[in-house]
Amino acid sequence: MTIRAQDTSADAIRERYRTFFGDAFMPHIRHEQMPGADDRMAYAAEFAAHQLGQINEKLGKLVELMESNAARGA
Repeated sequence: MTIRAQDTSADAIRERYRTFFGDAFMPHIRHEQMPGADDRMAYAAEFAAHQLGQINEKLGKLVELMESNAARGA
């Protein structure tokens, strides 16, 4: 396999991860070798933190909507 084919393959994998995680989160993933257990745990923690941030953002928007509706009704 040539370096060019490896780059193309790595780009395809990176794009799949980017789609999976969303544009706001992209961990540093080495495609040349399987990351060690410590790296995988770090990626999992980063992903969990990202997801919690997304939840927090959506809950913040929900609270704003509820407060604006309560203010209109009062």
